[in-house]
Amino acid sequence: MTVREIDERGLLSGPHTTERPRTTSTAVYTAYFEAPPDRVFSLCVSRSGLERSMPGGVRVLRWPERGFAEGEVMVLRWRLAGVLPVRWVGVIDSFQDGEHFTDLQLRGLFRYFRHTHVVTPQGTGTAYTDRVEFASRFGAMVDRTLVRFVMNRMFLERLARMRELVRTPG
Repeated sequence: MTVREIDERGLLSGPHTTERPRTTSTAVYTAYFEAPPDRVFSLCVSRSGLERSMPGGVRVLRWPERGFAEGEVMVLRWRLAGVLPVRWVGVIDSFQDGEHFTDLQLRGLFRYFRHTHVVTPQGTGTAYTDRVEFASRFGAMVDRTLVRFVMNRMFLERLARMRELVRTPG
């Protein structure tokens, strides 16, 4: 399903933008996995891998129909702080099979959110890096303090879950 088709179905109702604001914050998280790069990458692009690695009960409402490729759209839902429902619509805006992909928020919690996943062979395992460029609706000061604190907890928990999942595939 394309971004245009998603918009025609009303999934992008409400505020949305892919335009990068003048001021954003960046967070980078890197972890080493004792698993081959193809296993780590496969976990990242699988529906079950996403659902099982994400903290906070993320549910996939729509997954890329043709698999991961540029222009494919996904829709996720979770509850912020276990209470407030959040719907996130994103598009894959960059994809290189087995190496990296980037998802860009079309609609969601952030004013801007672009997340790049990079898998790099390292020795007998894999270095995995999440690079997140973001801007909340509350300004740079909140982004550098509160939002960064919450994201650090979420991404470090996710990396720990990913480590467990690549250790015990299936």
